[in-house]
Amino acid sequence: MHIFQKLIPTSHWFRNQRIRYKIILIYFPLIFVPLFVLGFVSNQVYTNAIVKKTIKNVSDNSSLIITRITGMLTNVESCANMLTINLNKVIVEDPQSLAAPETSLQMYTQITNQLSFALLVFPDVQSAAFIDTNNHVYGSNVLMERNREWIPASPMLKQIDASSGNNIWFPMQRRDYLTNGSQETVMTLGKRIVNIYTGQKLGLLVLNIKESSLSAIYQKIGSIQDGSYFIVDDEGVVTSSQHPEDVLQEVAIPEMKRWITSSKHASEPTSFEYEKTLVVSSDVPSFGWKLISMAPLASLTADTRKITLLIVLLGIVCLFFALLGAGMLSQLIAKPIMGLTKYMKRVKEGSLDIEFQVNSEDEIGMLSSGFNAMIRRIQELLTNINWEQKKKREYELALIQAQIKPHFLYNTLDVIYTLSEMGRTRDVQRTTKALADFYRAALSKGRETITIEEEIRNVKDYLAIQRIRYSDVFTYEFDIHNDVLQGQIPKLTIQPLIENAIYHGLKTKGSLGLLRVTGEIVDAKIKIIVADDGVGMDTERLEAIVKKTDSPQEAVGYGFKNVNDRIQLYYGDEYGLQITSEQGQGTEVTLWLPFQRDEE
Repeated sequence: MHIFQKLIPTSHWFRNQRIRYKIILIYFPLIFVPLFVLGFVSNQVYTNAIVKKTIKNVSDNSSLIITRITGMLTNVESCANMLTINLNKVIVEDPQSLAAPETSLQMYTQITNQLSFALLVFPDVQSAAFIDTNNHVYGSNVLMERNREWIPASPMLKQIDASSGNNIWFPMQRRDYLTNGSQETVMTLGKRIVNIYTGQKLGLLVLNIKESSLSAIYQKIGSIQDGSYFIVDDEGVVTSSQHPEDVLQEVAIPEMKRWITSSKHASEPTSFEYEKTLVVSSDVPSFGWKLISMAPLASLTADTRKITLLIVLLGIVCLFFALLGAGMLSQLIAKPIMGLTKYMKRVKEGSLDIEFQVNSEDEIGMLSSGFNAMIRRIQELLTNINWEQKKKREYELALIQAQIKPHFLYNTLDVIYTLSEMGRTRDVQRTTKALADFYRAALSKGRETITIEEEIRNVKDYLAIQRIRYSDVFTYEFDIHNDVLQGQIPKLTIQPLIENAIYHGLKTKGSLGLLRVTGEIVDAKIKIIVADDGVGMDTERLEAIVKKTDSPQEAVGYGFKNVNDRIQLYYGDEYGLQITSEQGQGTEVTLWLPFQRDEE
């Protein structure tokens, strides 16, 4: 659930991006991910193939090296066997010479000649020496005969002497006797020489092989780039190596030493000291040795890295073309859509006199055509709606105008008739003139709005007629500021308020009342108040009027509603009527209008 909640904002973020960025964001993984997978998989497959091939090549080379080493050691043993026979011939033919070998130059020469001949026949043997029963040393060269006084106490010679005549191999070592030098590392074969006929001891034979002869085989056969070969014994000590300084030293890397001494397989790759290294171990039979081949994987996988680099470069090139393609798609798709979006924003702001031009017949062109058709349809609908609203407004105004009851007309005619019977000709004339002026103002040449000055004149004509009839009921007064008189007002707006005040406030009072009309400018609005000191209204009836009841029986509320609706139809809901009343104290109606001067 937590992960899902994290993914939702991410999807919202992606949906809110522009199309050009969406194209790039989609193109990038489509190009980069396959190339990354291709590079990674090809690198792994190629590396594994290289490692397997290298293991096979190293194993083959190791087999050749081991065969060559085995052949070299076999030659040394053959050399010892041949010298056994040849020394038997030399010594057995002149057994008396062994009593005083220092005086027998002939015997010394014959034995050393046999040793030198054996070295010619078996060049793998570097040096040889024969020690007779009197501890006289016969060497293949003079250096082999130095430090002869150490020979009687030599553990090596004692071990050879204790044998039954079989070949005994001694490990690589450096010694100061029976070698060509104390710094020379040699491997020694020892053999007890006996009379082949009687079994009598004739002496001890020592044959030496140089360590460099073994390491030379690695360079001739081995072909590991930046790699190396070396031989270790079962204790982890280097017996032979391409690096002379490592000979007779333990393997420097503890992990490698443990792996070598515990390894039961012919080959096994592993890594050491943070450096990937391929290590192959092969057993050397009969000696307990292991031939170790080391090859850095960095050298083996150099071509793999080149291929990976090539794939990366191809990825960069493909990514460049992907971005280029995204840019082209942006021009072909995103740009028209962005233009269409701008046009739609202008439509949202109310501008409909626009047409979006796209010279294509694809989906964008179809969308643009639909957009243009929609705008034209909206314009037609708005035109029709405006016309219908205008007609509706006219019908509503006409209906409201017709709903204003002309009670005063009937009453005025009755007054004229009564005055005529009474012979009050002058009053009949004034009343008839006032009635004519009132209806002349009411018609207003077909105009819907007139100046407040005209409206007040009309109200005064109406009050003049009513005053003749109700002279003992009310009196009136006006207090209109001059700047108010130039304002505009729907005709017959104040007259219904005056009529309500007379018939529902003053007529039933029972005493002379006062009707007062005032007007002023407040906050750029016209404020006109029609107030009377009549009977007023209780709270329940006042609330019914404020709630704009539609009941015809509520005459006061009905007239109030008609006037209020007319004003709001003209000017909006922020204008209209406000009414306050207190029973027994009177009623006050406040009319709010926008301040608009006469344009004529």
